[in-house]
Amino acid sequence: MVSSFGKKSQKKESELSFSLYLKGFLMGLCDLVPGISGGTIAFITGIYERLVRAVHNISPVNVYEFFLAFFSRDWKKCKEILQSRFDIFFLLILFAGIGTAIFTGAKVVEYLLLTYEEYVLTFFVGLILASSKAIYDETGRQHNKVNLSFFAFGFVLGLLLLFLSPSQGASVSLLYVFLGGFLAISAMFLPGISGSFILLIMGLYETVLSAVNHVASEYVILLAFALGAVCGVFVISRVITWLFEHYRFQTLYLLLGLVLGCIFIPLSSIVRDFVFSVGSVLLLLFLVLLGMGSVFAVKKFA
Repeated sequence: MVSSFGKKSQKKESELSFSLYLKGFLMGLCDLVPGISGGTIAFITGIYERLVRAVHNISPVNVYEFFLAFFSRDWKKCKEILQSRFDIFFLLILFAGIGTAIFTGAKVVEYLLLTYEEYVLTFFVGLILASSKAIYDETGRQHNKVNLSFFAFGFVLGLLLLFLSPSQGASVSLLYVFLGGFLAISAMFLPGISGSFILLIMGLYETVLSAVNHVASEYVILLAFALGAVCGVFVISRVITWLFEHYRFQTLYLLLGLVLGCIFIPLSSIVRDFVFSVGSVLLLLFLVLLGMGSVFAVKKFA
């Protein structure tokens, strides 16, 4: 017979798992759209450092120890490695949410960007603005010259991305797709830099989106991209872990600058072809506020 305490504990775990799944789903949706990073969503929902630490711990040494324990049938050791080092249940639930969003939302996002690009990007501007507030709150307001210089560097770096025009006729070899996966996933792990925008710059965005929508016929492209992404995850997770351990506040100010600098990317797309009127401007303002409200709501219930 299960005690009332046991039932409450199971209910709490289910709620946490569902909450984590939703966070992953939001990350996946954001990673589909050039302009905002899934890493930003991870940051504002409070799982960013845990995610980076969990991926960082999937090292060759830990993997070797796991398989050594597995073939020795040391199940207790296997469980300890999976739970305490790999944080396996956290990663499985989170990536299940990300994968669901990408494979179910790719067609929707593709349609919305083709039909209502300005409105979709305006909503994401609201997300970016609110995300910058979330990162600012983590800085501890350490406004010294060194930290502010990192902020300025991040802002300029984000602004420079605006002047990188999408390349035309880029060679879509498997090696190039692999490189795209490596760079895109690295960008996704950084709040402020959109992995989708990196793909757009490389001329791979439509190629990868098409591969997601047509897995059966374009699985080779998706596999090459996934292999590059896996390599990118292991590299960037170690870089970020080292930076947070040794230069936490400087890293936060750099990321804050990146987020604010990158906001000009969707803004430039909005003003390029948009026909302004009183009604359209009011709609844009509403969408910005809706985006900001969504972030604050996610943070509140995170």
